[in-house]
Amino acid sequence: MRLCLVSRTISPFRSLSHRRPYSTPRVAQKPTHATRRPSAEAILPELALKSRPDPYLLLKPQLDHLREKLLKLLGSAHPTLTDIAKYYFLHPSKQLRPLLILLFSRATNGLGTDWDLKKWAAECEGAGGRAEELDRPLSRPDVLNDWNPSMPDHTASFASVFSLIPPCPPKPPQSPPPRRLASESLAVVSQDTDPLPTQTRLAQIVEMIHVASLLHDDVIDGADLRRGAASAPAAFGNKYAILGGDFLLGRASAALSRLGESEVVELIASVINNLVEGEILQMNKVAQQGAALIGASSYVGGDSWNVYLKKTYLKTASLMAKGSRAAVVLGGAREGEVWKEVAYAYGRNVGIAFQVLTHVSMFCPFVVSITEFISCSSSMMS
Repeated sequence: MRLCLVSRTISPFRSLSHRRPYSTPRVAQKPTHATRRPSAEAILPELALKSRPDPYLLLKPQLDHLREKLLKLLGSAHPTLTDIAKYYFLHPSKQLRPLLILLFSRATNGLGTDWDLKKWAAECEGAGGRAEELDRPLSRPDVLNDWNPSMPDHTASFASVFSLIPPCPPKPPQSPPPRRLASESLAVVSQDTDPLPTQTRLAQIVEMIHVASLLHDDVIDGADLRRGAASAPAAFGNKYAILGGDFLLGRASAALSRLGESEVVELIASVINNLVEGEILQMNKVAQQGAALIGASSYVGGDSWNVYLKKTYLKTASLMAKGSRAAVVLGGAREGEVWKEVAYAYGRNVGIAFQVLTHVSMFCPFVVSITEFISCSSSMMS
């Protein structure tokens, strides 16, 4: 499909006043052979010669465990808030962002200079990298007042009187292993490349931020449907949907602080800025397009395409790119190591391609799905 043909027929942005549901509209029934989407091999025959593992099947146990643990992070003392926070997680989704993080974790664990230190932290009690330690607050539970019925041992409420008795000091951790020299990074590669607990938690954090953005977007766009069901604003109202998104961002921020990696905190925190900037850019662009239409002048061209790509990065690709880079950092990659740059570039490109494919598929059903796209690109790099 040529870009010029697309730009003549569709606009990258739609009016925010138009309430467009997110589910696919129903169309007249067509013969099966006319509606079936061709496979990736039919579009790119050279890929049929290579066997491509399904990334979702490869990581199904980890994705199932991730989703199960994620629901326990969303409990609140307010049942309505808990229902809103879990609402979109209970509907089927692609889980593309957690998938990318887990894939990069498996692909790069053992390559970074600090891999031995990260692996030690995930195994040594008191080092802060074990799964049970990531659920433990850094401050006293009765200081946070963050009651979570799913984790009663690590949270507290106002039910008891605040105690001035200092808590027991933590046990001193064992001495960490010596850092590996940068020249030894490629020579010593770990055979156990499963994602670390911190990387799994990162995948959960990224998904929480993504769902929070969906809650806010559905209020801004006035969407009635999401994933084939009633949207959160339609089910709970705009005010509850906004507060539910804020609640998810708060939970994600608290979990992010417990990962113990400043660069990861900086990366993911900047994503929240990007999401807001992208939404503002989209709203301003729509307003400019409306003014151009009133003035009977064309507004389709290279400038619109560049703004579309920038908006797409800010709203979609930023979370994938910086999440992938953060996963590699948690695997022990240090400044100057190429793995971080590769992860960011791949996540950025996949994020932009994902959004472009999503928009094009609204008008042309014969496009490759994003799962086939990731499988194809992985096989071409192998």
